[in-house]
Amino acid sequence: MSPLWRDEIAIYVAPRKIALARREKGLRPQVGAATEVAVPNGHFGDIRPTFAKLAEVLSEPTWQDASVRVVLADPWARYGIVPWPNTRLDSEGRLTHARYVLSDTFGDGVADWNVTLADTPPGHAYVACAMPGNLRSALEEALLPARLKMVSLQPQLVVAFNAWRHRLPADDTWFVSLDDGSLSAVHLTNGAWDRVHMARLSSDWTVELERLQAFGRLTRANSGVGRMFVDAPIWMRRGATLTGTDLEWLEDDGSAGAQTHELALLQRVYA
Repeated sequence: MSPLWRDEIAIYVAPRKIALARREKGLRPQVGAATEVAVPNGHFGDIRPTFAKLAEVLSEPTWQDASVRVVLADPWARYGIVPWPNTRLDSEGRLTHARYVLSDTFGDGVADWNVTLADTPPGHAYVACAMPGNLRSALEEALLPARLKMVSLQPQLVVAFNAWRHRLPADDTWFVSLDDGSLSAVHLTNGAWDRVHMARLSSDWTVELERLQAFGRLTRANSGVGRMFVDAPIWMRRGATLTGTDLEWLEDDGSAGAQTHELALLQRVYA
């Protein structure tokens, strides 16, 4: 079968949840099946329960024999803004430089993580993303028995940002992605990332909402005109009844309004 006519499956993988959507190829591609599965014993510090559950789900015929695009929850990703080096570096040198920047921010814990670099014009800072070194191999091990070929592996912040970037001002703007106990925020200047902020969220969302609003007010106070756009699950947006003018909640056009945040995110993989 030609790859152009092969079904694709999008998979969202998080410490405590997995979501899958199968997109049937053809002249009018559409999602033919979608589901999400909880990982009761999932944990931020251990990928094994999540990938064991994923392998179990992929044993079902519905999720076999296709190309796969994987979205990784941000608790398993680390980001860094790497300044353009003063000296000329080849691709290996740029990667070594990025590892140094990430280690300076996150410590030796990311020393053995896989690092990828965003394509950036010469002379400009670039984004580095690190993922646990054993994550990709565990993912490929889970996909292999189901005859699934991975064509893309992206962190949640990147997928969400690319889906909403047409709605974001190019300058002095924060984009925030919330989900599964984590916050990831990126600041834009001239349409490019120049700062990244990440944090764990507590189980008390009202407390986190106040902190998020304070973060929004702080960015405005520092810059005078900064705006903050937030991509979050529906239940979080509904609970934010007193947001004032500090936050701007990104809403779908209605086509994905009845879906969970994770399944809507998978739909954006194909946007």
